[in-house]
Amino acid sequence: MKKWLFRLLWIPALVVMVTFLVANRQPVPISFDPFRPDNPALSTPGLPLWFWLMAMLFLGLGAGAAGMWLSARPKRQRARAEHRELKTLRKELKDTQAKLRAAETAVGGVQPPLLESNDA
Repeated sequence: MKKWLFRLLWIPALVVMVTFLVANRQPVPISFDPFRPDNPALSTPGLPLWFWLMAMLFLGLGAGAAGMWLSARPKRQRARAEHRELKTLRKELKDTQAKLRAAETAVGGVQPPLLESNDA
């Protein structure tokens, strides 16, 4: 059902977008001067409209990806800290188990069951 809904909505939208981009191939300069539209002080070279639309699309995608990456920074820092702590605790567990085995063999008495560690 989702696949058909996707096709029903996006395929016509893609056809309309491609048709729009192909139909508007004339050079279009982008002006950043609202006061002098006939002779702008700051404008881009005349490039096809599809170029400017695609450039803005990729610029928006890049800005969104950068924002998502920056917003996840605290989570990545916490994950690294927890990973370091886990490695330390596993090492301590191995050392403690080794000391327990050494003490058991030195005493030679009753051996209590050891806790199993998951070294995955």
